[in-house]
Amino acid sequence: MKTLLAVLLLGCLAAGCGGDGSKGSTKTLMIAVNAPFSRAPYVGLTIANGAELAAKGPNGTVNTKEGKLSFRIKRYDSGLSAGRAVANVRRATADGAIAIIDEGTGINASWRIASKSDTPICIAFQGGKGLVDPDRRPNVFRIAPTDHGVAFRLA
Repeated sequence: MKTLLAVLLLGCLAAGCGGDGSKGSTKTLMIAVNAPFSRAPYVGLTIANGAELAAKGPNGTVNTKEGKLSFRIKRYDSGLSAGRAVANVRRATADGAIAIIDEGTGINASWRIASKSDTPICIAFQGGKGLVDPDRRPNVFRIAPTDHGVAFRLA
């Protein structure tokens, strides 16, 4: 559910972006999912399925003054490797991703790459509170509770 809300939020943010399309056209924006599909498929598929559900939304598009926006989810397999996760973020930003939904592996290095292209990274799994720092990493957000928050709730 939190993934759904984050993707919808990203859609609203994207709706505020200027565009050169005509009023009746639909522009498709890509959102990357950087997750361990091959090593922990339950994590990767949960994140990707949530993102795809949110991208479809109630109508499949978001209406803006410039026209309609639709979202495409592109999956990048990190394989639980920080090196692959960083390479995936490089590829996703080069592919024009407007946002990256990430499992959390490799964030310590990949946030800088995404920051250079003003691409937000939304963490959907790893819960260490040190990953999100508004002062040091202004483009990194959490769409999942922290480990501490979950432990507190379960206690």
